[in-house]
Amino acid sequence: MISSKSVTFNKYELPEGTSILESQVAGHPFDVEKNTISMLKSDNGRVLKPVSKPLLGKREVDFYENLQNDTDDISLQLLRFIPNYYGTRELKICEKETTFLELGDITKGMSEPCVMDIKIGKRTWDPLAGEEKKLAEGKKYLESRRAYGFCIPGFQVYRLSDAQLKKFGKDYGKQLNEKSVVEALELFLNISSGNLPNRDLILKILSILWKILAFFRTQKKYRFYSSSLLIAYDAMKLRQLIRLNGHQTESLTLINRSNTFSHPLNSNDDDHNQLPIGENGGIKGFFKTASPTFLKRAIHNRTLDKFQKLKRSLSSHEITKKEIEKQQEPVTKPVIYHEPNRLFRTHSYTHNFDNDIKEIKEDYATILAELCGKSKDQQNWVRINMIDFTHVFHAEDNDFDNNYLEGLENLIKLLERFLARVIKRN
Repeated sequence: MISSKSVTFNKYELPEGTSILESQVAGHPFDVEKNTISMLKSDNGRVLKPVSKPLLGKREVDFYENLQNDTDDISLQLLRFIPNYYGTRELKICEKETTFLELGDITKGMSEPCVMDIKIGKRTWDPLAGEEKKLAEGKKYLESRRAYGFCIPGFQVYRLSDAQLKKFGKDYGKQLNEKSVVEALELFLNISSGNLPNRDLILKILSILWKILAFFRTQKKYRFYSSSLLIAYDAMKLRQLIRLNGHQTESLTLINRSNTFSHPLNSNDDDHNQLPIGENGGIKGFFKTASPTFLKRAIHNRTLDKFQKLKRSLSSHEITKKEIEKQQEPVTKPVIYHEPNRLFRTHSYTHNFDNDIKEIKEDYATILAELCGKSKDQQNWVRINMIDFTHVFHAEDNDFDNNYLEGLENLIKLLERFLARVIKRN
């Protein structure tokens, strides 16, 4: 229950227990002059979406409410693709009572959430729109909608190289055309210049989109105008997977040699002389089939081996404090000296030992999480929701939602091209 106490944000009095939704990438921001209210996040981890326009807001509330009660096959399928709905809540902001939809947060549990809002459909106005509204909507995101039947109102991405957050809003999205839409997707998917897309990330996104596509190729109940797909993935998880995949060959070699380590495996392990590999010969199959004791020991020794290499690298640069003071040339390599019970080193751009230690910890924590039964959380680092239902109508004809289908199919084709690049190179 959110209390009536408040905190101040940008001249707004927010109810205690709420904060600005930092991962919002589209829609209206808080604006004092225009009196617009943005999306919030509550302490229970749920998203609060304001019902700002009475008619449109009521239509979206009714959509969620009716969907909870409908029992037909189409409605039950649709529930799989939309945020969890927890009803509505009244909150007082700027001395005004505002109704909020309470929804599940697609980024829940993500350390570095990368989020993109993709508005699907070449036509964004609903059947009740007047001529003025049609003209205004027709001018928005014109080039990208004309080329692909969708547009990108905004996205945020954490760069893999340095975890720096970058945000791209509607002004950026309105300038996108046939070519730059592809560049925007590459930015969002962390496809840096000259590098291949990450196969795991693309496949996970496509696997969800294919299911939504299958749904739209059967449903004739609804028409979705100006509705979006919200795509989210955790950049930290992607970074860890890329690093671990890079260590895959090393890991397999170390595990095969595990009985020669200074900490031998328990002789009671039946499989300590074998390396179970999955169907594709990958480490994931190994995780699923090897015994936990075997895995933990092997992973521990791989991590220990990496740490020993780091330690040797540190030792190679050790000199005394007096020798440091005698040096005449600027120090360009990491320099370390000892005093009793203390270790000092200079900063280095080429030997980032702090980062190496961080990577060791992340590697160890990630693999141990795999072993501790968190498989669902590990697999769920990529998520997609259908959102924004203020312009959803029941179909008046017995036909498919071809406006939505066109945009969705083109988005899938673009992502499949990324995947084809990976397959072709391999």
